[in-house]
Amino acid sequence: MIGIIFATNEEAAPFLATKPPSNVLVEISGIGLESARLSSERLVQKGVKAIVNPGICAGLHNRVKRGSVYRVASVVTEELKAAVNVGLGVGLKKLISVEKPLHDIEKRKKFAKDYDLLDMEGYAVARVCEKNNIPCLLLKAVTDFGDKFAKHDIKKYIQPTSETLADATLYAIEGLTKSKKDNLDNSFLKKILSFTKIEHTIFSLPLIFAGVVLGSKVFILSNILLICLATVGARIFGMSLNRIFDRFIDQKNPRTSMREIPSGKLSIKQGYSISICGLILYLVSCYVLGDLAFKLCLLPLIPLIFYSFLKRFTFLCHYGIGLVLGIAPLCAYIAVSNSLNLSSNIIFLSLFAFFWMSGFDIIYSLSDESFDKKNNLHSLPSFLGNKNAQFVAAISHIIAFIFLVLLWVINGGILSFICLLLSAISFSLAYKQSIPLNVRFFPISAIAGISGSLVVLLGELL
Repeated sequence: MIGIIFATNEEAAPFLATKPPSNVLVEISGIGLESARLSSERLVQKGVKAIVNPGICAGLHNRVKRGSVYRVASVVTEELKAAVNVGLGVGLKKLISVEKPLHDIEKRKKFAKDYDLLDMEGYAVARVCEKNNIPCLLLKAVTDFGDKFAKHDIKKYIQPTSETLADATLYAIEGLTKSKKDNLDNSFLKKILSFTKIEHTIFSLPLIFAGVVLGSKVFILSNILLICLATVGARIFGMSLNRIFDRFIDQKNPRTSMREIPSGKLSIKQGYSISICGLILYLVSCYVLGDLAFKLCLLPLIPLIFYSFLKRFTFLCHYGIGLVLGIAPLCAYIAVSNSLNLSSNIIFLSLFAFFWMSGFDIIYSLSDESFDKKNNLHSLPSFLGNKNAQFVAAISHIIAFIFLVLLWVINGGILSFICLLLSAISFSLAYKQSIPLNVRFFPISAIAGISGSLVVLLGELL
């Protein structure tokens, strides 16, 4: 059971409107440290195993943004300077809790030297949790800056800020529930697998196998194994860097705030170590594959490194991840053929992969539309809106399917045709609004890609 403490009904209303999970107990404490303490103790008596305290707060400096939700690392009061530590991770903020609303500009400036946020409940909740040895999560959203405009700002911004808090609280509950249910979550191996999303290699491996088939005159098992190892190494390297580069963005986004580095499950040093291990695996595999593969092995790393930054300056960032997937079968083809003479098959396959993944990344980014707008991040949904972004994604998928049809025309076969139809169905399901976005991205997108790969594989092998 997880306890949730809101100070006021207005802060709690958007969360309660979501119909919270059955494992949640909600308390409306009232404003102030004493009220928060009493509510926390009631929840402990009811047997909760963790407490989340979402609430509005004042920002103490311009390094925090109005409307943003922040996780708290530590909290003090004016009188009790011994901090209660409640969070680990990147970008977490320091909180000070006060007895009365702050309108003193000089005092705010004084607090700003050591702290980021100010509220009236957090310390009491954290202290009760510390005393009873249960997890505590303080989620604080900035509505004002503790100045003469504070009352006006709170009144103006409390509704939209509370809506953002509701989303953050739901993600927090999901993360806490998952960690309780999954004992393996504490294992280092589990953290690495989650950090690198190894299971998403399913996007690239079928395409890579298709590239191997197209480029091989003679099948050599060791080459296939080496290409698999190179793929896994590149995946670990690229995804680890992506998680490291995006750590501050992930910390702000409720959907991603519980990822390994923002949540403190892995350190930045550990993240870089994992990335280097992936790079070594990739480079060694390329070296063993042959001279041409090794000479060209650094080129695929360029888009793999830089696609993480594209969202910071261009709404075409989705085509960066598309490029990463698009060159995968091409690289496999060159490695096994030991030649730069490219067939129409491999060109069409790479173009299919490029437009297929770019389109699905646009669809996946719909979940972050509002967050991207608020944080000046570039994506097609934030630039064009939901409907127009999906239109662009659909165009990308139509182009991808055209290349897939060309591949079937070249390779033929009844089974290949069945796979062509399956891919078409998967593409169409990507735009069925009743299907959750995460399902539309994975596994539906994976099915579309695997089916496309099979069009080539079955056509070549049968």
